[in-house]
Amino acid sequence: MTGDLENDDRGYEQHQQEISESVDGGGCAETWETLSEQRTPDESEADQQLDVERVLLDIDCLEFAGDGEDFKLQPSFRRDWRSAIKELDGDALDTVIADVFDVDGEIQIDETEQAVHVRHDGRLLAQWVSHPAMVADLAACHVFEQRDGDWPDRSAAERSKFAGSVRLYLEFCPDCGGHASFDTDVVTSCCNDYEVATVSCEDCEVTLFEMPVAADPA
Repeated sequence: MTGDLENDDRGYEQHQQEISESVDGGGCAETWETLSEQRTPDESEADQQLDVERVLLDIDCLEFAGDGEDFKLQPSFRRDWRSAIKELDGDALDTVIADVFDVDGEIQIDETEQAVHVRHDGRLLAQWVSHPAMVADLAACHVFEQRDGDWPDRSAAERSKFAGSVRLYLEFCPDCGGHASFDTDVVTSCCNDYEVATVSCEDCEVTLFEMPVAADPA
């Protein structure tokens, strides 16, 4: 079984490498993972200790669902998030990205059918699975800024991790407005098949979130 788990990990890494290589340069699966490579040791330790879901509960972005073992979007956050997405329509996203991640310099956005890569002064800064996923995260960060008293002190990696965490519960497509739903899918790499959890739009079929499903060690 250990060999199978290692093959799954290599398969997912290969899948993400293929996505990254669709635009010149490397990268990671999610923005906060890309940003984590640029953190100082002190920032890395602080990020590891951060309980993202607890903070999102405290600032009324998530709430417990059902039996209390899962989360869903808090209604007022869902409303504010949707409004923030609409407000981004037509904005220069390079300027928005520089503001959200608190960076100066040239921002370049490269998009393919597989991924969106953002570079800051030629260096990979962030990566998303799609353009609507990027818009969702940037809009979510604008809402966090209004709700989280510690937001000015949070690192770029922390900010993106917050956004990715709520994007898992996204219920609508930032692009077409269609219903977004959670599912699992099997991705084939050169060496193996492995399962990923996804959130995608039922209407336009764009992927809004993707992450590997942990394999059962048994």
